[in-house]
Amino acid sequence: MEQRERFRRLIPGLLLLIICACNKQGEPTGRVVATLGGKTISVNDLKETARFVGLNDLALRPLDKWPQPLKKTIFQETVYDRLLLDNARQEGVSITDEEIAHERDRLVDAASPSGQSDRFSPSEALLKRKLLLEKSAATVAPPPRVGSKVLKAYYLEHKDRFTVQEKVIVRDIVVRSENEGNSILAALNGGNSFSALAKAKSLSPEAKNGGLLPPYAMGDMPSPFYRAFSMKPGEVSPLIPSPYGYHILKLLKVIPSSVRPFSEVKDLIRSEIDLEAENRALKIWFSDQLAKTPLVIRPHFKSDMSFGTSPG
Repeated sequence: MEQRERFRRLIPGLLLLIICACNKQGEPTGRVVATLGGKTISVNDLKETARFVGLNDLALRPLDKWPQPLKKTIFQETVYDRLLLDNARQEGVSITDEEIAHERDRLVDAASPSGQSDRFSPSEALLKRKLLLEKSAATVAPPPRVGSKVLKAYYLEHKDRFTVQEKVIVRDIVVRSENEGNSILAALNGGNSFSALAKAKSLSPEAKNGGLLPPYAMGDMPSPFYRAFSMKPGEVSPLIPSPYGYHILKLLKVIPSSVRPFSEVKDLIRSEIDLEAENRALKIWFSDQLAKTPLVIRPHFKSDMSFGTSPG
């Protein structure tokens, strides 16, 4: 009896040690951050959202170590996702195995080059959640029916967005010293082939192709290459110093700026209009849902989890 009594007296101390040990390992992931419509949103829910949006490293850290802007963003995304998933249940939205398999194939093909061995493969839970959110959003914010007249008007109004900059096609020779560069210029003036000299003398990776660079626009390359835009086709530049050495450029061709035809960008315009309309409709829907679904943030988290009414 005496030993049993001594053991009973030790129990509170053992429990305290266990609790302390658990706290040292990290915060309780079940800790409630807020309630939405009476249902809890826990630290674990926020970590799940972080993992869902690809912030796996963030999800491994304690919540109090998260940067303030990310706390707010992840909390808002958790609330929006909860509202959409609740709507999916109410609307009877379901996801088939075939849809999951198709989405996995699509994401794998987009994320992994063909033939790559360590191909990206999202989990079934992640895929199902993604598809449920997309289907649910489509029920509250269906895409508008946009006619060709609207698409053409958008194209004409935003024509500058579909303008392709002027580009040049250039051969380049780059050497280490000014003396070597002057020797090459003399050889070029004597009728030697620019391409052959580039292959023999140039330090650039393009030397094997006779110094031929891919077409580029202003802003695509370092400033020494801008000289080509003031040259005429066939013209060879003087020596141009740069951090890489000394360049000699030969302008082969100017590709004038142009506007991409409407037929080429029509589907892109439709996608942009659909997305803008969906975002507006979702913003209104979320605002209405939050007006009738009480969101109560626990006092300890109020300073970190301030909430707006605009998704994203």
